[in-house]
Amino acid sequence: MKNAWSFCIFLGLSFFLGTSILAQVPTESWRPAIHFSPKKNWTNDPNGLLFYKGEYHLFFQHNPKGNEWGNMSWGHAKSKDLMHWTELPVAIPNDSAYIFSGCVVWDKSHVSGLGDAKKDLLIAIYTADFPNTRQEQHLAYSNDDGLTWTKYAQNPIININMKDFRDPNIIWHEASQQFIMSVVKPHEFAIQLYGSKDLIHWEILSQFARQGDYGMIWECPSLVELPIEGSKETKWVLFVSSQGSYPGNVGMQYFVGTFDGKQFVNENPKEQVMYVDHGKDFYAAIPFYNGMNSDVFWLGWALNWSYAGDQPTFPWKGQMSTARSLCLVRTQAGLRLKQVFKPDFVSRKPDLTLTNIQVNSSWAFPIPALLENKSYVLELDLGASPSGDFEISLLGEGSVDKFVMGVSAKSTKIWLDRSQSGKMLGAGFGNRMEANWLPDRSRKIQILVDHSIVEILAADGTVAMSALRFPNANAEKLAISSIAGSIKIHTMKVWKLK
Repeated sequence: MKNAWSFCIFLGLSFFLGTSILAQVPTESWRPAIHFSPKKNWTNDPNGLLFYKGEYHLFFQHNPKGNEWGNMSWGHAKSKDLMHWTELPVAIPNDSAYIFSGCVVWDKSHVSGLGDAKKDLLIAIYTADFPNTRQEQHLAYSNDDGLTWTKYAQNPIININMKDFRDPNIIWHEASQQFIMSVVKPHEFAIQLYGSKDLIHWEILSQFARQGDYGMIWECPSLVELPIEGSKETKWVLFVSSQGSYPGNVGMQYFVGTFDGKQFVNENPKEQVMYVDHGKDFYAAIPFYNGMNSDVFWLGWALNWSYAGDQPTFPWKGQMSTARSLCLVRTQAGLRLKQVFKPDFVSRKPDLTLTNIQVNSSWAFPIPALLENKSYVLELDLGASPSGDFEISLLGEGSVDKFVMGVSAKSTKIWLDRSQSGKMLGAGFGNRMEANWLPDRSRKIQILVDHSIVEILAADGTVAMSALRFPNANAEKLAISSIAGSIKIHTMKVWKLK
């Protein structure tokens, strides 16, 4: 009786203090294997993505003191292969200002004149947020490969006296021999472009505003020159993220056009909207600086502001997407963004290949042991001829968990339904996600499953969908069911993510 009474008192005290005992139980079964997540505490936007001395550096929005948003600083991790990450000490801690999103540039020629001229120099430019007052662009520098940073004594480097003015991202523009910064005025739906020769003194060049989707505030812009697949041509692409209430897409979008060293011009009608990802959990992606051989690639935050605070993971909250290489492809609708997983998991020999799968009503994956670690890539090739509508389901063993991806081969539509996938979060989490793909694209679908994250690339990578899930069951099986009539899958391949 004494032990039972003590336990009751403990439960009562926990309830009185507003704490949840269960919420503090580690949830490692939901931690992704190859997607970066911090060992503990909150994370959101990726920052300062950089390829440097043979390693990929990821800085990220981080609360070093708790598992909720606050005390915003820059965390730091690095990797040699974009799958195995080593978390490093906090890079730039907050002081009187929160350290918001930004970028890192390798100052190869020491044009800034900062730090030790005899050592390699990294420059971080980020938004300093003075809560409820103003946001400014600040600079810090590092001579020890990004481990420690010195904040510039004469900050800010840009201040236009606005409460919301943030998320600088920088490229080197060879033609005009200057650094170009894109930075956003969120509530004006405007991206300002600045130029600089020394990374310290910046001159405003132009502004791009109110095109595409501006129903939600704009954040995290980036400007990049992308190759057009199959040619020697390139085009400039301007990316921007949006947040707010999400009636449909998350809102990360892109514009294709020209850039002359001063102004970006959108070549499509200003009303046209082109989304980066049609799921709900891909946000604030920015390209890596200094990519090898002009390879342009990025990663994003795999979460959504509508329910970020409700993510039921402990001791961490928030994770990144996989990295994806970027280019443009010509389609019957015009130039479109193509994304490819980086590393390209499907370039190696698959662990299993199945051919000519006939599904009359339902079909169960024959070797469940291949999927038991919940970390794998599945590729379906629907072949050249149309097939019927079907669903691919991840079914929790001994539970009602069901994560569903649906495909209509005739209408070239793909959708995700996680309304029964396990733990449900906040507003909009259970809403169906949907995308169309262009009929002149291939009929291959790649599905990357990594515990709590599912990422889909389809139609030559021109359609992307990313979604979280939090299944209750430890084990699950995969099944395919025909919705109307029999279907045929030309080829199925599986790669385990090791």
